[in-house]
Amino acid sequence: MTTLLKTQKGKCTHCGLFFREEDVLEVDHIIPQAKGGKDEYKNLQILHRHCHDAKTAKDGLAVKCT
Repeated sequence: MTTLLKTQKGKCTHCGLFFREEDVLEVDHIIPQAKGGKDEYKNLQILHRHCHDAKTAKDGLAVKCT
């Protein structure tokens, strides 16, 4: 995760805001594996948890509760 943080210069690639110490971070597949994305470094990014949730919903992969 440290390398990704350095590559992203400490910013969330979804919202563009800098990460803060208290933020909850998640590693995300840029192209979701469910849509053919590979599990490799160049397909990974770090997002805030809420940004990851928003991206997952936009990707159409959100789990729906019934």
